[in-house]
Amino acid sequence: MIPARYGASRFPGKLMQDLGGKPVIVRTYEAAKATNLFDEVYVVTDSDVIFQEIEMNGGKAIMSIKEHDCGSDRIAEAVENMDVDIVVNVQGDEPFTSREGLEKVLSVFNEPDADKIDLASLMTEIHDWKEISDPNCVKVIVNKDNFALYFSRSPIPYPRDKNVAMQYYKHKGIYAFRKQAIMDFYRLPMRSLEAVEKIECIRYLEYGKNIKMAISNTPGVEIDTPEDLARANKILKQNKPETVNNKFRNFPMVPKVVFGEGCFDQLSSILSSQKKEKAPFIFLVDNVFEGNTEFTDRINLRFNDKLIFVSAEEEPKTSQVDDLVKDIKAEFTYTPSGIIGIGGGTVMDLAKAVSIMLINQGSAAEYQGWDLVKQKAVYHVGVPTISGTGAEVSRTTVLTGPVRKLGINSDYTPFDQVILDPELTKGVSKNQWFFTGMDCFIHCVESLNGTFLNAFSQSYGEKAYDLCMEIFLGDSLSEEESRAKLMMASWHGGMSIAYSQVGVAHAMSYGLGYVLGTKHGVGNCIVFQFLEEFYPKDVILFKKMVEKHGVEIPQGICKNLSEEQMNTMITVALGMVPLWENALGDNWEKTITPDKLRSLYLKM
Repeated sequence: MIPARYGASRFPGKLMQDLGGKPVIVRTYEAAKATNLFDEVYVVTDSDVIFQEIEMNGGKAIMSIKEHDCGSDRIAEAVENMDVDIVVNVQGDEPFTSREGLEKVLSVFNEPDADKIDLASLMTEIHDWKEISDPNCVKVIVNKDNFALYFSRSPIPYPRDKNVAMQYYKHKGIYAFRKQAIMDFYRLPMRSLEAVEKIECIRYLEYGKNIKMAISNTPGVEIDTPEDLARANKILKQNKPETVNNKFRNFPMVPKVVFGEGCFDQLSSILSSQKKEKAPFIFLVDNVFEGNTEFTDRINLRFNDKLIFVSAEEEPKTSQVDDLVKDIKAEFTYTPSGIIGIGGGTVMDLAKAVSIMLINQGSAAEYQGWDLVKQKAVYHVGVPTISGTGAEVSRTTVLTGPVRKLGINSDYTPFDQVILDPELTKGVSKNQWFFTGMDCFIHCVESLNGTFLNAFSQSYGEKAYDLCMEIFLGDSLSEEESRAKLMMASWHGGMSIAYSQVGVAHAMSYGLGYVLGTKHGVGNCIVFQFLEEFYPKDVILFKKMVEKHGVEIPQGICKNLSEEQMNTMITVALGMVPLWENALGDNWEKTITPDKLRSLYLKM
């Protein structure tokens, strides 16, 4: 719940002030929503202007029917008849609200003393005496267990003895209430301490409620004054390039790669140096190899190593990752020595995701996005048996989650070791060979035609593009040469998009994958044939490749979609902001509208 009063004594109308092209309150709502921590996010307001602005931007708003003295009262009115356990109050003037801070305030309800807690809140260390003495900065003092003793606008404690080291804490206006606590607050009258300090959480202390404080030092900006707004706009402007199209990309590459026919047999010796006592290696293997003892015997399981066959019939899901992690943790006392993925793009993505989630808490769905992973993954190795996906080199692991299809894109996602053995790609069906190969071709097209292109990504993209032309339109390569070159095209194409980005086909393919479960390479081909407007020369070449190899691309898959399915597909595609920015630049929303996407999907 985000309480939002239009009138503010220090800065009237501040929540509707422009912050990077959107009102402050919209930025705050979007920040809270983007944490993916909540079942529902609402703005609770007394203002028609704010109510309409939130709804116009696709958000949820509740109109307060009474005048209230504080935000907690406004929230209490809104939740009185709702079936909820925990209610979080995020201040409307904190547009840089972070997941890290909200996770910390929620985590106290999982601690051993949780039954004593009526509400939780955040505090952050402060060191500048000017801030400590500023009455606009609310300070808090706590006991040894971090339960709040008092809040004040004055410096507390007062430093009478300057020789005593003292850490001061600023109260950050984020609360997590048990529903009963906030309803009690609503019904209890204000007493003198709250009235004189004008700090609403003092009411809880005055009536004997327990407030547990969590520490978060994530910097933020509260919009209390016009100067704060100017500073926030400056921060937003500085941060925006870093979030999507940062000029200087300091991304990790795969540190070790072995290539060549038969190099798969080096796997055992490569893993031996990574083996930890009592800690197994977990091999995630495409179930196409199940029963193929000639192949699986080459893996050389030792002691408590485990081989898990994985189906690649469907795109990988966050729930699938969570189940694998849960099963591994249940079976083994020690964190695995490593995760080895052997298969196509699906298995590669699962191996990367499992290695991340064995170390990072929560669900894989919570990490879908850019740079959300904070802890280094378990050692992980990729052994591709299909070429074209680029997953072996990619900084992302693309998963279908409960609300979207999106990658876990982080510095900890790339493999620690990759084994490129062209011999393993023997026997791949013609259609699978073509669709994954076209995924590589489309990687190159979208990278080379994108606004994010730089000389680094261009050099990889051009090489992969030339290899695809030679493989799919030429006639001079032997089967052995073709396998090796497609493996290299896959690698180079993956490197190209790692340092730039993909574009229109991938964004729309994610929509197909989420709603219809369409395999990624197939989805790219379905979409790409209708993208003459964006990639005219390359769509013509693509159609020549389709004709040359006699491949049939599925048609009419969108003709019987319900309105709900179509709208979901459009929403998923529109959510791939970096892809659209790469394809069309900062003003991509002028070209790519819901109606535009609908017309394209209807062609499919």
